[in-house]
Amino acid sequence: MPIRYFIVPSSPIKDREIYATGADYFPTPLVNMIETRRFDTLRSVEKIKEQSTLVTQIFNDVIEDIEFFGECAKNISQGINPKNDMGYWLKVNDKLKGFHSIHGIQASSPKTFQYLSLIEEKYLSYLQRMVNSINSSTPEHFSVEGHLPIGFKQDEMMTVFQQEKFAKIPLIQAMLHLSEFLEAYLNVYRQINDDNYLKQFPQEWPLRVANVSSSGLAVHLPKKFDLYSRVDVFLYFEHDDRAINFDGSVVDLREDNENHTQRIAINFEFPNGKDQDYLQQEIQKQEVKECMKFALYS
Repeated sequence: MPIRYFIVPSSPIKDREIYATGADYFPTPLVNMIETRRFDTLRSVEKIKEQSTLVTQIFNDVIEDIEFFGECAKNISQGINPKNDMGYWLKVNDKLKGFHSIHGIQASSPKTFQYLSLIEEKYLSYLQRMVNSINSSTPEHFSVEGHLPIGFKQDEMMTVFQQEKFAKIPLIQAMLHLSEFLEAYLNVYRQINDDNYLKQFPQEWPLRVANVSSSGLAVHLPKKFDLYSRVDVFLYFEHDDRAINFDGSVVDLREDNENHTQRIAINFEFPNGKDQDYLQQEIQKQEVKECMKFALYS
């Protein structure tokens, strides 16, 4: 049934340098997807004939910058504070200056430079928000400024580049794959950001399909929890403006490589009777709706 839910580990990582929820934001299906997108980018770059040596170096440099962002996100997710390593923190702040090498192509290939600049704009927006959070965070609290930004010009460009007429143009395909590679890491950080922000705003939890019963649920998530670990499960029902909370235990994990997610099954532990009854009523209402739809279209 479609439902708004929010799930986080019951306990954050212990003895951390910076607050971390304890979830694994780099499960195997996601890591495999990131590596595939990296490979697709490099394969497209190899087909570019004009200024091939320079273009290859620029794309390699940009990929390195993107991977550095991903490394920072992974450190944060594991409770490691990048500020505690001065050399590393200086490198983080140097990355805020943007993709250095793309300026080498500005005069000879202004269109290519423009495409890369749009990717850079989105990258820097997220990196700046990450740095802001690190600067304001403590071992007890990961500071966020609300939702991460959306609606970049680069997103519009990628929508255009996905058209069939661009499928055989190596430069366009390289830009498309590079953007998808970046987006994979940005989505990881968006998940980290939202896990530290959305709990207080159930109206903003996305409506997603879940397999729900009065004693547990199974969901597909881009993150992973340890098997048998304890989690907090929050469900929100908009029509009643009611949020209910269950203590849960992860009882099954399955990789969904096709969708780059984890299928996670959770049992509710000693659920509150009133909340359990309310959930059962909502499940029954959904079953009636489905039966009515079936009767209408059969």
